[in-house]
Amino acid sequence: MTALRSNLFLRYAVAIVATALLMIWVSVNEEGGGEALPGQAAFWSVAITAGWLQMILIARGVRATFGAKRWPGWALLIATAIIGAVPLTFEVRWLLETIVAPVRGLPPPWLTYLNVTVINLVFCLVQYLLIERWPLFEEAEGDRAPLSGAEDRELPARFLPLIGRLSRRPEGLSGTIRYMRMEDHYLRVFTDEGDGLVLHRMSDAKRELAETDGRQVHKSWWVSAAAVAAIRSENRKRIILTRDGAEIPVGRSFERDLREAGWF
Repeated sequence: MTALRSNLFLRYAVAIVATALLMIWVSVNEEGGGEALPGQAAFWSVAITAGWLQMILIARGVRATFGAKRWPGWALLIATAIIGAVPLTFEVRWLLETIVAPVRGLPPPWLTYLNVTVINLVFCLVQYLLIERWPLFEEAEGDRAPLSGAEDRELPARFLPLIGRLSRRPEGLSGTIRYMRMEDHYLRVFTDEGDGLVLHRMSDAKRELAETDGRQVHKSWWVSAAAVAAIRSENRKRIILTRDGAEIPVGRSFERDLREAGWF
């Protein structure tokens, strides 16, 4: 298992445990006694685990079906919550009847659905922002302003920063490199098909991509010109805004090279 997959698995495991513990605590306090703990613990452990596993699959299915680049992240998040609430509503009601068996009976199905949808929105926010780290406010591909740079023209294949140019690359990752970031001794490579970590030096990666359209812009960052949407100044510092919404600092020592290359 790669470092990327291990980190993703760990983040999901923490989210499942933390969510289950929170819901058990809230429910037991509402019931007003420790005698409710076994039933509530069993119910929420099963419900939260099943819910997370389903929402992982549903979120990925929604992004693949509707198109992650054709719709903004917030729209996909809402669609995921609404669609995912349908099967979870039936499952929650079955679990309530089987494990908890409330004395007052179950609420109407539509009320259960609304409650599950609200919980799903929280699940999806955590999944988008903290676990998968999908962009929530990324513009749809057709709404992006044209870039006066490398992306306005057809680049010959020899100038594209294809990931295959790297002597070391994240397992299973393909596509064209958008930007790269150093994380300790690892290099996180972001492409148009995803991102991943690899044990590699920035200096080596920079040398291997020397004939492409990109530049090292900071001691920890390398960026493809085609990925740049804008460059703005903040307190005498320059910030690169990429087309997928990332903000990348420009190191002072790299400004001259970027200016000579026509980036600003």
